[in-house]
Amino acid sequence: MITILLACFNGKEYLPAQLDSILSQTTKEPFSVLIRDDGSTDDSQQVLAQYADRYPDKITLLEGGTPTGSAKGNFFALLDAVREKNLCQPGDYLMFSDQDDVWLPDKVERTLALMRQTEKNPAVPALVHGNLKVVDKDLAVIHPSFFDFQGISPERCSLTNLLVQNCITGCTMMINQPLFALADKTPPVCAMHDWWLGLLAACFGKIGYTDQPLMLYRQHGDNSVGAKDIRDLSFYTHKLSQKEQIQKNYREMFAQAEFLCREYEDKLTSQQKEILTAWYTIPKLGRFGKARRIVKYGFTKNTWLRTLGQFFSI
Repeated sequence: MITILLACFNGKEYLPAQLDSILSQTTKEPFSVLIRDDGSTDDSQQVLAQYADRYPDKITLLEGGTPTGSAKGNFFALLDAVREKNLCQPGDYLMFSDQDDVWLPDKVERTLALMRQTEKNPAVPALVHGNLKVVDKDLAVIHPSFFDFQGISPERCSLTNLLVQNCITGCTMMINQPLFALADKTPPVCAMHDWWLGLLAACFGKIGYTDQPLMLYRQHGDNSVGAKDIRDLSFYTHKLSQKEQIQKNYREMFAQAEFLCREYEDKLTSQQKEILTAWYTIPKLGRFGKARRIVKYGFTKNTWLRTLGQFFSI
């Protein structure tokens, strides 16, 4: 059984296309959709209720709940609900969906095949993810590869790599039951749900990916994050204008690493503990000490320019 977790907030305009694309999947594997609205002020809840009435065997809406105020918080609340409702048993899988994209018809089928190829032994914690086509609000293609558009290197998925740079896009992600079972502790401060799950998979299991696009990643004015072309000067000027946000991101990156090191101490190897500690204690060092630490442990991003930016941000 596959449970698809959909996080919603003020998504009325694009929800029907996303839900239709999920409900039209070609997979023969049974699946259901668990949806949580984070306090929408538009008509999203009415749209969701209509779909739940039409597809009662496929769609479950979580009722009530205090708004979390973020997509990250919404997805962690969905994971908590899966645990409370006992929806992820051995042999089951979880997928994650944004509210405004469109899944290609065979996304579930191809992702599940990739998962089974990656995990081999279903007792091993595993996470798989894939590429996306970047499209505009009307689904016209902006770029055929999100990996290329954003300059993402999905092969850089070791613990050291993932501590400094996330290469996993949550809306393409599938995790298996052993990884879900490991994620029973939620860090109070965390960069993103997909990043956290990726760190757990890097420490205790396997990560697989496909370069082939699995979905259409819609860009529009209301996107909470959005994608920018790494080849465009605006990509870098935007980064320079986001100094406070970047520093906040690094605080979250250090905090999630410290939480992982502390809360999973009994499961981590001595080498993993050393790497985690070396990373989250970097802010205590002077400028030259930080540089030496980055070089010694390979805490570099996938381009020299990003690594340089990191050096001046931490």
